[in-house]
Amino acid sequence: MNDKSDPEISFTPLQQTHFSLIYDWFNMPHVQSFYSLRAWTLKEVGQKLTPYIQGVGDMKCYVISCHKTLIGYIQRYPVKMHPWNNQDLTNEIIDNSAGIDLFIGEREFVGNGLGHPILDAFLKKHIWPHYRYCLADPDINNNASMSFFRKCGFKELQQISSKDSLQRSVTLQLFIKQREDHNFDS
Repeated sequence: MNDKSDPEISFTPLQQTHFSLIYDWFNMPHVQSFYSLRAWTLKEVGQKLTPYIQGVGDMKCYVISCHKTLIGYIQRYPVKMHPWNNQDLTNEIIDNSAGIDLFIGEREFVGNGLGHPILDAFLKKHIWPHYRYCLADPDINNNASMSFFRKCGFKELQQISSKDSLQRSVTLQLFIKQREDHNFDS
């Protein structure tokens, strides 16, 4: 890896050709702990991600590259089309927010200080041109993710009781970050 102080970060729209890589990442213990949550088959990965490629629910998905090496996954979605149960958000926030999910799948890139540059680049290119707010919802037991969003300037908004994809009860910490300029026109 080159100089991490100025990483070359890019985002490629998710394609079916990425499914085998996502399959590998979904089955990595560090991704399973809070993101994919279980073992996956390649067929299941395709079933989950194909609707996103087709634009279902306005989900926009990307593979993250660092110095042209594919290292992770990130997605954005309009909060108004993917609300949380028992959220207590104003209509202003609901109508002008994107939610995000991300992970670094390549183990050797985890813990190298790339999260902040990745998120900053994604916000600049894929969130702020379209939305006033960005929301994230890590599990409160995911200490690394909780700390990460705080370090990236996200503020704690509320905790939400929810179910994960395995239908287990979880508590999510809803974080919010507002775009710095205040000249947003919807």
